[in-house]
Amino acid sequence: MLKVLLVYFSGTGITRYYASLIQEEMKKRGYKCDCLNLEEFTDLPTLWQKNPVALNYTIRAEVKRPLGNYPWPYQDLKSALSSVGGNPLFNNLVKKWSDYDLVGFGSPVYAFRPAPVMVRFLLDLPLFIKKIRAFSFSTHDGAQGDYEVFMKKLLKQKGFKYVGHLDQSFVYSASAVMRSSFNYLNMGRLLVKKSHQARKNIFMFLEYIHSLYYGIPYSYRTANLLGKLFGIPYRLVYSYGIDILLNNFLFGFGIDKDECVRCMTCVQQCPQGLIETDDDGYPIRYYHCMYCLRCLNWCPTGALYFSESTRGKARFPGPEVLLDAVLQDGLNLRLKNQ
Repeated sequence: MLKVLLVYFSGTGITRYYASLIQEEMKKRGYKCDCLNLEEFTDLPTLWQKNPVALNYTIRAEVKRPLGNYPWPYQDLKSALSSVGGNPLFNNLVKKWSDYDLVGFGSPVYAFRPAPVMVRFLLDLPLFIKKIRAFSFSTHDGAQGDYEVFMKKLLKQKGFKYVGHLDQSFVYSASAVMRSSFNYLNMGRLLVKKSHQARKNIFMFLEYIHSLYYGIPYSYRTANLLGKLFGIPYRLVYSYGIDILLNNFLFGFGIDKDECVRCMTCVQQCPQGLIETDDDGYPIRYYHCMYCLRCLNWCPTGALYFSESTRGKARFPGPEVLLDAVLQDGLNLRLKNQ
């Protein structure tokens, strides 16, 4: 029986949901599979702030349109990868994780990279001299670029034996904050459809994992040379396109004080710990973040917004709410037909 650990960060709940699907499929095969939410495992904001790594769009935003007078001392990922010394806080994981046959690391995709808080955690891991097999998994809104290449490089630097990658696009959660409305039922149906597709892909991946441990020849992917060739210019266009989109339609931080109840939800839930309160107790952010959108989505009154393009717009409620909408619709239909 294989023993598996899934380690993940989830911004809006989609990656957490994906991890649960992977866990379910593994348990069907008799594998023992544990899930580890990084935010429940460690003080993620404090961990990240000690050595804050950031994506390029965040660093560029600090230069182009700063939110405060004192820029945050961000380190770009390229520089961070050149120094991968472990954090003594996690030295015990070498022994603890050695009991697992396989470890999966999952994150949403931000500009073809994992969430900076996930990158910080991975950089702080000790060196695993015993070659534990590891894979990466991700959720995205349709494009992940060379995310897999990045994760493979980082995990191999930490001593893992990299064996593959899983990814899935579910619903367009990021664009919800710029829509006038967000139909829970339609998005829930799309989530159900994508979940079936995800389970099929997970099944294929687990067949491949099974072959690794039992010596059965099997390939869960085929080479796609044309996809790789066309993917290079696509990644370039997408990278600059999303930078323009974020700078003009998303970057910023604002609050409708008449709507804010000063509940501190956004302060408590920011994965990077960048939201503070002003002298009157209202939330404020002086630095550009990774824009995971959690503060907007979790604000109970919808008082928060980033740019004006997100003011008074829809919010993403999380996968559970969407699935509940589908379930409720099915129950209503059943009652109507009785």
